[in-house]
Amino acid sequence: MSENIKRWLENGEQSKITKHVNEIVSEFKGSDFEKIMSILNWMNKNLKRCTDQDKVLQIFATRNISEVLKEALSTGCHDDALIFTTFCRAVGIPAKYVVGISKLNPKNSGHCVVELYLYGRWILVDQSRGSVYIEPKRSDFYKMNFIVGKGLDSWDVGISSFKTWEEKADKIIELISKI
Repeated sequence: MSENIKRWLENGEQSKITKHVNEIVSEFKGSDFEKIMSILNWMNKNLKRCTDQDKVLQIFATRNISEVLKEALSTGCHDDALIFTTFCRAVGIPAKYVVGISKLNPKNSGHCVVELYLYGRWILVDQSRGSVYIEPKRSDFYKMNFIVGKGLDSWDVGISSFKTWEEKADKIIELISKI
């Protein structure tokens, strides 16, 4: 595995592979694809979705993996991608955290997905929608979103709160308006 690929096995500030993470993923056995399915099944079984929009805005992108797991509460695609990325790395699958802002509604909408290095190529997994794309650039995600960044986690991309997400969206809107 090249150094460029190994980078995506590293810990991020928000996505540190802790003892608790290792305890959870120790149950995931089989091929890399089987491990991915186990991670997605674990997420569906163990995470509650936060339905309080005020709380979502308050805690969006502020928590690290340990805090999200302790609360077992997901704000949506952001937390889902954080868990999925961290768990994939913990089982030895290189993973990129990818943030997008909607092309149709950049002020109010975005999405986070994960790109995995699997069987010698990068694929895209939309962990929140249960979709896998063999060709990431052909995915609905790439068609519908401007890519804000790819990193180890959202903090690595520069998003650490709803306010910082809005600032990124504003910059993209400003760039679009100049085209």
